[in-house]
Amino acid sequence: MTGTSVAPGPTPLGRQAARGGAVTMGGQLLRVAVQAVSLVVLARLLEPEAFGYLAMVMALVGVAETVRDAGLANAAIQARTLSDAERDNLFWLNTVVGAVLTGVGIACAPLVAAFYGRPELADVTRWVSLSFLVNSLATQHRASLVRGLRLGAAAVADVVGPAAGLCAAVVVALAGGGYWALVVQQLVAASVMSAGLVLAARWVPGLPRRDVSVRPFVRYGSNLLGAQLLGYATRNIDTVILGVRFGAGVAGLYSRVYQLMALPIRQVTWPANRVALPVLSRVQDDAARYRAYLLAGQTVLLHTIVPALALASALAGPVVEIVLGARWAAAAPALAVLAIGGVLEAAGFAPGWVLQSAGRTGALLRFTLATRPVVVLAVAGGSWFGMTGAALGYAASTAVVWPLGLWWVGRVAGAPARALFGNGVRAFVSHGAAAACAALVVRLLPDGGPWLAVAVGVAVWGAVLAVQVLVWRRLRGDLGVLRRAAGLVRRPSASPEPPPPQASSQEESS
Repeated sequence: MTGTSVAPGPTPLGRQAARGGAVTMGGQLLRVAVQAVSLVVLARLLEPEAFGYLAMVMALVGVAETVRDAGLANAAIQARTLSDAERDNLFWLNTVVGAVLTGVGIACAPLVAAFYGRPELADVTRWVSLSFLVNSLATQHRASLVRGLRLGAAAVADVVGPAAGLCAAVVVALAGGGYWALVVQQLVAASVMSAGLVLAARWVPGLPRRDVSVRPFVRYGSNLLGAQLLGYATRNIDTVILGVRFGAGVAGLYSRVYQLMALPIRQVTWPANRVALPVLSRVQDDAARYRAYLLAGQTVLLHTIVPALALASALAGPVVEIVLGARWAAAAPALAVLAIGGVLEAAGFAPGWVLQSAGRTGALLRFTLATRPVVVLAVAGGSWFGMTGAALGYAASTAVVWPLGLWWVGRVAGAPARALFGNGVRAFVSHGAAAACAALVVRLLPDGGPWLAVAVGVAVWGAVLAVQVLVWRRLRGDLGVLRRAAGLVRRPSASPEPPPPQASSQEESS
């Protein structure tokens, strides 16, 4: 196979992006469905302490899952050209990193157990560490699929792996395995997913070559890795603090509602990131097309994530009772607050697209170094008031970081910060107001059970949003972006390339 370049193929880029996003979104919907089934089923088979054990371990050693990628997957995707020899060397570099991290995780298992004062966590840490090597073997295979916008094949592996892991976990849980069901789930999912990616990529790495340098990839990846590590630490510091301060039970409750909050974010941002990075990297020399794709991508992202999170916050009690069961009701206030923070976190993905696609990972690292301490301090301070306090700290810090991120990408990369801010505000206000009305109506209802509450809440949200669309012209423009993006997916392949979906309101708001 010859070197892979970013030269455009016969399919227009706009349609490639839309279809790639649709395929990946479909796969992600299935993946999220598997995760939702896992939440519902395993929450009823296992005690909160079981989830707490895994969450406490992953909060510490799970950092290796970020390190084993080393930012090299995105470096390969973003590169203007990538030869076979460079890709082979990147594969071996990722594999060596994964093997070293597995060894470090196994060696540090007693330290993890001692840190939490739970001897049983030593064996959990050793077995979980094996997944770092397994995942590293398919890092560049996944990057190859994403770079070529062969997203359907990657989507299949991303669904089959978690499904296999869930089946294995259910078997172990029914056999009385307790928290070992979750460990088996991790290992089986990683093994099946990696095998699927390797088969789908259809290439066998050659031997490493010393005469081929990958230093530009390592330089790009090292800056990105630094930012990702800081992001990982701030996303997991709450679980670590709650586990140390209040034990596995509270950590388990918090980890479940955090995962529930993260479901809609992962559902949309996973496919969006896979499409945004290669597409924006291809058009980075065309300022007008870059701006159009960036704003359209952010609009689609916001108007699919924000409604789900706004409703999750407004209807937190019924949602927790339906998904996790009545014994998890104490975690509902934390979910309501976490969902608000999740809205602002999702809005921060667009600045990351800009810096990564432009190769400005150094600027991304500097921004992360400046802002992540704010998140850590806010979460640590809030944790004195329990898991809801930790959630409040997370939400408050994201409210500060998001506008700072827009200012930063406007300053260092010339991104349309005002237009990005306007897109975000319209999504927050429109869906937030509709969800607030839904919460008010549900609160006034007589107790008819969680299903009735959710049904009424969704109906009220839809009615209020429809009224806003009728009277708010710019909101109509934003929702029109979604309609035109869907039109690109259905457009016949023989038609000429259309302009990227772009609402007129986006231009006006800048």
